Amino acid sequence: MYKFSTEHVIQRYEQGYDSISESEDEEESLDDAISTAGEPSECDDNSVQDVDIPNSSGCVLPLEYGLKREKMEKIQQTLHRIAMELMTTERTYVSILHLLDQVFAFRVDQENRAHSMFPQEVVTQMFSNLKSLYKLHHDFLLPQLEERLENWETESKIGDIMKNFAPFLKMYTEFVKNYDNSMNLINLWCNKHPRFAQIMDDIHKMKECGNLTLQHHLLTPVQRVPRYQLLLKDYLKKLPEDSADRADTEKALELVSTAATHANDAMKKIDKFKKLLEVQEMISGVVDLVSPTRELLKEGKIIKISARSGDHQERHLFLFNDFLLLCSQRLISNRVVSGPCFRVRAKLGVEGLVIEEGDNLETANTFYIRSTGRSIELYTQTMKEKIAWMEALAKAVHDLTQRKSSLRIGELSSLEGMELGTRAPTFIKHDAINHCMVCGSQFNTFSLKRKHHCRACGIVACNKCLSQKSPLPYDNNKTGRVCTQCHDILSHSPQGKEDDSQKENIESPIKRKGILEVKPSDSAVVSSYLHMRSRSRIWVQRWFSLHEDFVLYSFRSHEDERALTSVPVPGYTVAIPDKAENIDGRENVFKLFHKKKVYYFQAVDADEQKRWMSALEKASRAEFLS
Repeated sequence: MYKFSTEHVIQRYEQGYDSISESEDEEESLDDAISTAGEPSECDDNSVQDVDIPNSSGCVLPLEYGLKREKMEKIQQTLHRIAMELMTTERTYVSILHLLDQVFAFRVDQENRAHSMFPQEVVTQMFSNLKSLYKLHHDFLLPQLEERLENWETESKIGDIMKNFAPFLKMYTEFVKNYDNSMNLINLWCNKHPRFAQIMDDIHKMKECGNLTLQHHLLTPVQRVPRYQLLLKDYLKKLPEDSADRADTEKALELVSTAATHANDAMKKIDKFKKLLEVQEMISGVVDLVSPTRELLKEGKIIKISARSGDHQERHLFLFNDFLLLCSQRLISNRVVSGPCFRVRAKLGVEGLVIEEGDNLETANTFYIRSTGRSIELYTQTMKEKIAWMEALAKAVHDLTQRKSSLRIGELSSLEGMELGTRAPTFIKHDAINHCMVCGSQFNTFSLKRKHHCRACGIVACNKCLSQKSPLPYDNNKTGRVCTQCHDILSHSPQGKEDDSQKENIESPIKRKGILEVKPSDSAVVSSYLHMRSRSRIWVQRWFSLHEDFVLYSFRSHEDERALTSVPVPGYTVAIPDKAENIDGRENVFKLFHKKKVYYFQAVDADEQKRWMSALEKASRAEFLS
């Protein structure tokens, strides 16, 4: 049993607490405690008064020293783990570079020399400086990391290695700049030359490919630099302030961060391209999605109503910035098949696409997408999903129209050195346009939006988008309606400047008051409960309301806050069902129909039936109802 001086022990406790400011951290306190561990006065047997003190409440310094040592060991373990992750991911990366350079590029080069699939310079353009990157990592960085990790107990640092390696990251600039061209060439010749396509198929079957395409693996070099940045940040965060490796690590992180910043824009473009590749694999090779200008805007489940049978069919919609794909899931005996997940059912171009509010009285949340000679009725499970899809579609139409309009205006303004407005434009025919070429909102019989021509470039747009006027030199400087873009050019304001109303249109093309934002209590020509027969031949009761704008609304009950469905009545026919029609022997039944849809209604009595049929007949002819 050690003997301690009680007075000296208490004094050392008081000195230990008094010597440390409250603002200092725990590590400083531990350092002070350790620095006094060797002073004999604390555990001196020649003390004035000796007493027996249990070890647990005796000399506290060895315990603090143990805590400090345990903490440092944990820090070293974390640093070692990060260094190990750097090395192991580097091994994986080098194996991918080996696949791309030593297997793929080597075989393409050999086959092309033997069979001349394409000019030899195409091989160089396909693979850029991939060989140099492979040599850099295989011969330089990976061996140094492996050696350092083997001797980690004696030399536990990686900052010096990464600092010396970081300047070589500028080699990635060439690879990133050539990436789009490389992808285009690979996809072009894969579709054009069977021998080249066979080479890719053979390599895809190799275990080293890991069930991923070569295009996926070619993304890896661009993603590697940000990976170094993240690992170095974690390493530096855990590194003690007084570490000999700190200065080298800080410099390495600075150099790597600069290289990562330069690659950010390319990364964004490549991430979009990667998504295209993923979709391409899901739909097989039916549609070629690979394009440097193409972008996936939105995808998700949706339900289509068959125009022929009225069946409800599950679909998956992919919206790109230039077209959309409506797909069905590939099934065999109700089981998902291996390989491509989807079968393309329809492909519609975004240019000229019209998005319209649904007119289905039976099914809620419906809307139409219409293109030349094609009309598809869709619906979602919730109103929120429907609005999101309609806004995304409308914005895609708007953005594509803006891009093409900009190009057209640019061409007009540069013709024979003449500026925009100095000659009369070629006006686009009103009848050929059913949506505003600026904001994408639709024109139809019931829309309050009127069509107007931009007197400078000739496009067709709505009142709101042609609210500005500019003097036109070709018309003796008379002022005329012009679109925002032409107004900016003619008034010499910065290109692309938009007023607040235009920005509002772009952000939310359909965020005006929704067509279903009506209440059962709103003024109506006629309203009451009716029974309506559903597609499944079940009769359901709803509250119906016919308004003066010739729109028939349905509600679940007369206490609802908003309409469930709506249908513009003009164009429909009102009649008593034929005896041959199966109406379950019900009385006071009438129908509302046109060539593609038919709705059966049952009134409570003959007077109610007559009242509804009279009002609907007037609405079908768009006659004033009041």
